[in-house]
Amino acid sequence: MGLLVNIWIPNRGEFDTRAWRVDNAMSEYDERLMFGRNEDTGDWCVFIRMPRPQQPYPVLGFGNSIPEPEEALNRLRASDTMRHGNKIYDDVMRSQREHKARFEHASDEAADEAVEVIEHMMRKKGDSPIIKSLSKG
Repeated sequence: MGLLVNIWIPNRGEFDTRAWRVDNAMSEYDERLMFGRNEDTGDWCVFIRMPRPQQPYPVLGFGNSIPEPEEALNRLRASDTMRHGNKIYDDVMRSQREHKARFEHASDEAADEAVEVIEHMMRKKGDSPIIKSLSKG
């Protein structure tokens, strides 16, 4: 559990050391990253410093709570498209193929059941296009 210590910085006000620890972890991961509170939403976010515009851009949000540095790093690593873009893309494509295969299998099963029901109803009425012979030979 992180320390619940706030420090006072002259001319800047109170600063939460938990946020400072996460900010340090982000900077070590990538020098362009920083952690802080998004003034527009109030959420704690990882920001990336952009050459233009001068404002850092939020890239990952954590809601109202400050995560532990390791938790923040794990989420950042999992979503880092710069470093892991190909793997993330491959995972998404594999997931889509698996979903499509499950959907197609379920669709084929439903179609087979529908054909059986229709053929059964037609046979009951004597209108079946399938001729079944009882003779052996």
